[in-house]
Amino acid sequence: MGRNVQVVFQTRYSFFGSSGWRSEASKTAEILFDPARLSRRLDLFRRMTLACLRDQTDPDFRLVVLTSTRLPEDHLARLTEACSDILGAGRAQVIPRAPGSAGQWLRRYMHRHMADVPHSAQVVLDDDDALSVDFVERTRTEAEFALTAMAPGQDCVYLSWASGLTARFNPDGGVDLMPREVPFTNLGLTLVAPTMTSRNPYMLAHKKVARRHAVRVFHDQRPWYLRAVHDLNDSRAMHGDDPLPRAAVEAVLDRFPLLRDMDLVALRAARAAE
Repeated sequence: MGRNVQVVFQTRYSFFGSSGWRSEASKTAEILFDPARLSRRLDLFRRMTLACLRDQTDPDFRLVVLTSTRLPEDHLARLTEACSDILGAGRAQVIPRAPGSAGQWLRRYMHRHMADVPHSAQVVLDDDDALSVDFVERTRTEAEFALTAMAPGQDCVYLSWASGLTARFNPDGGVDLMPREVPFTNLGLTLVAPTMTSRNPYMLAHKKVARRHAVRVFHDQRPWYLRAVHDLNDSRAMHGDDPLPRAAVEAVLDRFPLLRDMDLVALRAARAAE
């Protein structure tokens, strides 16, 4: 019989610290906190990350946004306001922290503020990416099953969502969609464990997760995430060039309604497939 699991999304937003590979720009405070750059990052965060959470079929989740104490106060206010406006009051917590390990800061937050939650599913969600409308619903089901299936002595399991899409943002405002199939990707990587665990999904090399932990990988022909590719990526932006088949466009829009608000999505995908 399954145990209740709290789904917690964990997002780094212009965090000036360590948490895996980062672009050179994100290592330089003057560039990371440039007003024009921050404005564009907030736009992506609103259109992608917050929009996908707003559209979830299961609204029972929490969002923790880890940012920097060096983030300008006016932008911190805009960031906090965006979370409240789109998700509602109390759904998200924005936590500015000093330089350090993102995983350690997030682990401390979980221990201090969610100690009353026995088990949690801690989900990696970058501040420019998105997840499908049924991600919370499916994650809770899979997490509760995973807890019942743990071997003796096993203290955690990771959920890896291999099937997704690349969303390439172009200078003209259009978005190209391309299938992506990558097991052990960081997109939506989920740690299922007691909330007071010493682990955190930002404290491991995600490509090597299966070498050290039990992992359930889902290859089920449905896209679970959108990987945003643009000129401000803070992580390696590798992708293929094969367009999404025209017949798949409408199903994708149903799974990611936020795409309906972005110019040229269906048109680009359909033309490329002709």
